Amino acid sequence: MLSVEKLESIYLLYGEELFLLESSLKKIKNTFGEIVKGINFITIDDTNCNELIANIETPSFGYEKKLIIARNTGLFKKEGKRKNAEISNLKEKINNYIKQNIDIIKESVILVFVEEEVDTKQELYKTIDELGTICKFDYQKPAQIASRLKAICNAYKVQINDNTVKYFIECSRN
Repeated sequence: MLSVEKLESIYLLYGEELFLLESSLKKIKNTFGEIVKGINFITIDDTNCNELIANIETPSFGYEKKLIIARNTGLFKKEGKRKNAEISNLKEKINNYIKQNIDIIKESVILVFVEEEVDTKQELYKTIDELGTICKFDYQKPAQIASRLKAICNAYKVQINDNTVKYFIECSRN
């Protein structure tokens, strides 16, 4: 799980365990504070990822920082044999922009990429690994889920035994 007492400037969240991924994203939003869509909160997806740099450069009026969540942009997917020149150029442009303007990003933006598929060998991934925080959320094993459930129950002062936890996990497979 991601710890977010103090926010980093760049995150890449990905993996199959959507509950933990979305929980971490929610923690980032809560730690960020007040969110005003279009002013200090921008969402990017595969339809408008070419606007990412412009959104980074646009100041958040009346707020110290801006939160940009880029979800399923396709920027981290492995490219097939037939590379899309437009996406390849955009990946390179964003990668170079992040490298050259990391100080500006740290000063004014919290940039969070949330992706389904990630190619760990590409340059953009390596840049974020070097300058930001990457969290991969793998499927949890039943023992990990049981431990987590017990911790949640203990936090609410609810006692639960091992058989009940196992039954609960069986009933809620996904």
